[in-house]
Amino acid sequence: MAVVSTIPGRCRQCYSCVRHCPVKAIMVREQQATVLEERCISCGHCVTLCSQKAKRVASDLKAVREMLAKGRPACALLAPSFVAEFYPLRPGQVVAALRRLGFRWVYEVAYGAELVTGEYQRLLRRAAQAGWRRPLVSTPCPAVVHLVERHFPSLVSFLAPVVSPMVATARAARVFLGDTPGLATVFIGPCVAKIEEARHPEVGGAVDGVLGFPELRGWWQEAGVDPSSLPEEGFDNPPATLGKLYPVPGGLLRTAALRADVLDNEIHVVEGREKSLEFLRALERREVGGTFVDILFCEGCVSGPLAGSSLPAYGRRDRVVREVRALPPASLRLAQPPPGVVLHREFTPRPVLLPEPDEGRIRAILRELGKTRPEDELNCGACGYATCRDKAVAVFQGLAENKMCLPYLITELQNRNAELAYLRDYNRNIVESIAEGVIVTDREATITVFNDPRGHLSDHPRAELIGRKLFRALPHLDREEVRKAISAVLEEGRVGSVPELRYQLRDRPVVSSLRAYPLRGEQGALLGAVVICQDITEEKRWFTRLAESDRLASLGRLAAGVAHEINNPLTLVSGYAELLRDGVSDPALREQATVIVEEVERIAGIVRNLLTFARQQRSTVTPCDVSAILGRLVALTASQFQKAHVEQVVESEPGLPVVAANPSELEQVFLNLMINALEAMPDGGTLSIRARAVVTDGVPWVEVRFADTGCGIREEHLDRIFEPFFTTKEVGKGTGLGLSVSYGIVRKYGGTIEVSSEEGKGSEFVVRLPVADNGERWHRR
Repeated sequence: MAVVSTIPGRCRQCYSCVRHCPVKAIMVREQQATVLEERCISCGHCVTLCSQKAKRVASDLKAVREMLAKGRPACALLAPSFVAEFYPLRPGQVVAALRRLGFRWVYEVAYGAELVTGEYQRLLRRAAQAGWRRPLVSTPCPAVVHLVERHFPSLVSFLAPVVSPMVATARAARVFLGDTPGLATVFIGPCVAKIEEARHPEVGGAVDGVLGFPELRGWWQEAGVDPSSLPEEGFDNPPATLGKLYPVPGGLLRTAALRADVLDNEIHVVEGREKSLEFLRALERREVGGTFVDILFCEGCVSGPLAGSSLPAYGRRDRVVREVRALPPASLRLAQPPPGVVLHREFTPRPVLLPEPDEGRIRAILRELGKTRPEDELNCGACGYATCRDKAVAVFQGLAENKMCLPYLITELQNRNAELAYLRDYNRNIVESIAEGVIVTDREATITVFNDPRGHLSDHPRAELIGRKLFRALPHLDREEVRKAISAVLEEGRVGSVPELRYQLRDRPVVSSLRAYPLRGEQGALLGAVVICQDITEEKRWFTRLAESDRLASLGRLAAGVAHEINNPLTLVSGYAELLRDGVSDPALREQATVIVEEVERIAGIVRNLLTFARQQRSTVTPCDVSAILGRLVALTASQFQKAHVEQVVESEPGLPVVAANPSELEQVFLNLMINALEAMPDGGTLSIRARAVVTDGVPWVEVRFADTGCGIREEHLDRIFEPFFTTKEVGKGTGLGLSVSYGIVRKYGGTIEVSSEEGKGSEFVVRLPVADNGERWHRR
């Protein structure tokens, strides 16, 4: 397993790791940043800077815990930076806490650092004796070693052939504890590269596992070990003093008592990623000399990628230095290696060779992003590469994807946004161009799109409806049949419909036809519903009028024929009945003849109504004062209403305009409605008559409302009351022609007559007649 790897799916395409990887060991494929093990130097920098925590470090924690659980004797190798990492714990408390986890021995790697320092001193003396003038590069930092082996292979011979303090300590521990079968050594520190170093065959299996400081903290917490509550315990290795300075920059030189002065270029101190790379490039070009180079890829081991101390960098360095200053001056000497400890090692070049593109290929890669001129190469570095050409080379080498370019992506995003804006406006225009009402909801019946060009669905602005539940936003649609139609769509994906839906909106009746369709996304996924509502109020009204007209025309022709056929013999019957009545002296016969005359007269009245209903002759039309007609009729019927205990309340708007009609026919209409209202209130009540001028759709009308408090009309009879011969009165008390004749008269003059009623609460008839001369005469004559 690679030391550093990417967690699949967590990478968010920020390219921060590409941008900051010192050796460009990150390959981007399918928009995921992947660590290339053969190029990676395990510096761990990408781990610390990834805000998405998409990089993970290989862990030996599970294997180490299994070792201890099986009773394998283990020795912990504690990196000297631990004094800063676990501050304010005392070193002895950390040692005691490690033993609580099961480590039998605890060695301080500072001891191995002193052994390594002694080896450097011997190397430098031999180099001076041999007159070797090339710089000797220190090798305690495995990240630097990996960097040289993979990316500066020509400098491998400059590396000091000395093991790191970790390996030196492990080998010394194995010498001291040589009679312990199955001994395991575990390094604990802040360095990721130590994991790869411990696996290297050249080290010879000196270290069995590597843990980071965060893993140790988590282990303590899980095991319930509180180091701050433990008494101090000592290390098991021989005392170490100067080696404790190794984790700070220049620590090796201080340990070796060497001086790196600005005026003395024999010794160089290099720390940090950029400075390390810069120095090695210069060394590769043979631009630097000197005798010894102390180089650390991090800014001291106290700033390693697995360091988790809350102290700032200078605070961590200070803690390490204070620990050494607290030692007795007489004890500050280098430890001597035990016999048999091997501190020598060799290094092998492991270059990673990548193909180099020619100029034509580079230009072709740049052209894919629209970079055809030098000024198109912005070199913004957002892709992680210093220049557009560097990125093109990485694309050719398979390390990068061409579309990682931020300016290109911004341009593409702008183009896509413009396209989306066009499509959004285009779709909105389509929706708004549909004459029918359109409602789109999600799976929860929440309105996402609303368009109501005719205003037959709501009187609220569109913005107030978007985001609200369908039946809360449009409560007049909350009917069982509508709910079933919507449920059919949202729950079963079927088309739902309501052919005819009646409701009141802004005090006007509306008839709509509703049809709901499933809204589907990719692969047929059900996203919501599309509801189309068509306003069919006028359509229903015209169909009703057409049906009525056809029916009335047929009935009119029938009535005219019947009236004509009846009228002639009826005249003869009436004449002979009168002669009979006047010519007999017997009172009983006279009374019977009188009944015949009265019934014939009643039949004649029916015939006259039939003729009126089916009238084919034109009536004389004059300007009519509706207020005056109502006044005469109220006075005429006052006594009749008074006897029935029915109060007449009349309100007429001043200056009411005139209408063009036959006055006698209007009197017939109004009187018919008044008498019907009177008969609907056998126990008394109130008849309210209100006349006013109104304007509907720019057309002026005179409106007269007759509202009674009577018995009302049953709902199933409302659609039939204007039919000829339809009556709810007892036999002999009504012909069923009064309202049909009134309807015909009103319609003849271009007016309308409507009824609304609730059984047990009364009825209201509304007669509207157009103002004379198309509304020009607005004042009564």
